[in-house]
Amino acid sequence: MTAAKQYTNTRVLINKSFEGATPNKSHFRTETVTIEAPELKENELFTQALSVSLDPFIRFDFSGDATESSVIGYVLSKVLDSKNPLYPVGSTIFSPTEWAQYSHISNPEHLADVNRYDEAIASSGLAPSLFNGILGVPAFTVWHSLKQVGDLKAGETIYISSAAGTLGQIAGQLAKRKGLRVIGSAGSQEKIDYLINELGFDAAFNYKTQDKKQALLTAAGPKGLDIYYDLVGDDTVDIALEVLNPNGRILSIGVLAMHQNAAPYAPKNTINILMKQLRYEGYLVFENYAHFPQFWEEMVPLVKSGEIKFKETVIEGGKVEALGEAYVNVLAGKYSGKVSVQLASL
Repeated sequence: MTAAKQYTNTRVLINKSFEGATPNKSHFRTETVTIEAPELKENELFTQALSVSLDPFIRFDFSGDATESSVIGYVLSKVLDSKNPLYPVGSTIFSPTEWAQYSHISNPEHLADVNRYDEAIASSGLAPSLFNGILGVPAFTVWHSLKQVGDLKAGETIYISSAAGTLGQIAGQLAKRKGLRVIGSAGSQEKIDYLINELGFDAAFNYKTQDKKQALLTAAGPKGLDIYYDLVGDDTVDIALEVLNPNGRILSIGVLAMHQNAAPYAPKNTINILMKQLRYEGYLVFENYAHFPQFWEEMVPLVKSGEIKFKETVIEGGKVEALGEAYVNVLAGKYSGKVSVQLASL
């Protein structure tokens, strides 16, 4: 009987739970062990990490008694062994995976959230890192939510919170392409200038220094507001419920406030949903991955031509040991755009 191949595997574990808004380096630890290639069961995968996507929601891995458990994030990986016909050996996938050099993907929830990217990467001729952001799940979330829930109409006005973030930037540009007037909010003058001067937003305001309601009313002007694209999940929704035109829409897409340790927010003036006949709808991306081919067909040419602008930071030559510190720096706002750590090349 042939002995199983062995691998030296470094992975990141949660060292301790944290109090306050965000973890720091001391809340992570790494371990390096020798593992044998697992004997896979039906549908399971054994993978090597190529590029790790650093996303704010990872802080929820710390909830409850998570000490000594693995950190789980989205990882672009190469399939080394497979019992899943959808993802054969050699294919490149994007999925929830341990922060580790090598991973045995056996959790049914994680297996249900796998996307195959190798054909799209090869045909696009673009850097694989882009499939962590502008051509990956973040941009797909925006693209499909606007199509499925947004019901965008030329001439309408949309307001996007956290507009300078990865999703907000894309939402604004796609809405402009549909002929909408776009308003955004962000937390610094540098970000406001970027939204207006680089991305083509029609108006933007600083939610930290301006009265949000008055700023939104001024930016919306006499035509008012038709859509609120909510990426934050805070009390801004009360302002939107008050400001929205009759038959307006709220798209609940993100909960940035919860990532920053705020309690879930419950809107107070929901009577406006009835009186104005508003539509308030949430969107989760996980049930809609079948539409990725149409997304790539539309977005790859726009990214190639520069018609869709984006920022990304790729930490090249990274190591698993550096993931915790890099993630802390993401939460501190030390990088621009979507952040990935490259661990290996395709």
